[in-house]
Amino acid sequence: MKKPAIFEKVHPAIFVVVLLLIIVAVINAVRIGMRDDHHGGAVPAASSSVEYPLTVCFVDVGQGDGIVIRCKDTSLVIDGGEREAADAMVKTLRDLGVDSVDCYIATHPHSDHIGAAAAIFAAVNVKSVMTTSFSEINMPTTKAFERFQNAIDAQGSEVIFAEAGEKYRFGSLELEVFAPVEETTDYNNMSIVFRLTYGKNTFMFTGDAQKESEELMLSKGYDLHADVLKLGHHGSSDATGEAFFRAVDPQFAVISCGKNNDYGHPHREILNLLEDAEVDFRRTDVSGTVTVYGDGKNIYIKE
Repeated sequence: MKKPAIFEKVHPAIFVVVLLLIIVAVINAVRIGMRDDHHGGAVPAASSSVEYPLTVCFVDVGQGDGIVIRCKDTSLVIDGGEREAADAMVKTLRDLGVDSVDCYIATHPHSDHIGAAAAIFAAVNVKSVMTTSFSEINMPTTKAFERFQNAIDAQGSEVIFAEAGEKYRFGSLELEVFAPVEETTDYNNMSIVFRLTYGKNTFMFTGDAQKESEELMLSKGYDLHADVLKLGHHGSSDATGEAFFRAVDPQFAVISCGKNNDYGHPHREILNLLEDAEVDFRRTDVSGTVTVYGDGKNIYIKE
């Protein structure tokens, strides 16, 4: 059969060039996808047949932070997102079989962190609350903070004021607080920053702490190393400075942010930082809830 005229007019070398261009485009697309949600040396996937003593769920709460931790018989909650995120938080607690929380940690009083607190307190017993000590210069006056305070009063929960340099123990879990180092009217930089340790597993939780808070922690000479880093301020470029990131030196990182959020989180500078360091990471706006397991020696990712 005679070839169509169009093929008779095209030199074979052109087909080779076109094919190469297509291959390059595909490779670049894959690289971009990896850069946005999964880059560097991958952390081992969790085995469905193994019972891990430590479970850390970075819940998809949209543009906010919400984390549920269960270790044997101990349970912790960090923040929880806006009010509309309460259902996702409560569902995660139910899925993990949690009906009593040993400590609810409110990193700072912004509503995208404590907005869901009242609903969480209504769903489970909360034994204690860790929060920042505020004074006259920065006492929150928002409705979200008022509902949070009322929920604490209704439960009669013990209140623990986090102090930088102090360690707190809940069951098999140790919490070492690094910030806030100094009082400020900037609530992001009043965020409680702490490392959670179980055996040799370590997690760094940063709330919305920005570079100013990070620099104060570094100036204190704290050992900030952790296996897993929850990136500060939803992957904003005003947080997770290079010096702080190098001090933590994480094996894995998580960015908690909302899909198509108005702030452009995570910022390209942070994605570049993760890529350059070849750190494996996930984003809740892309992956949904991110679950990390620990056995006291190694960490594993639920895929």
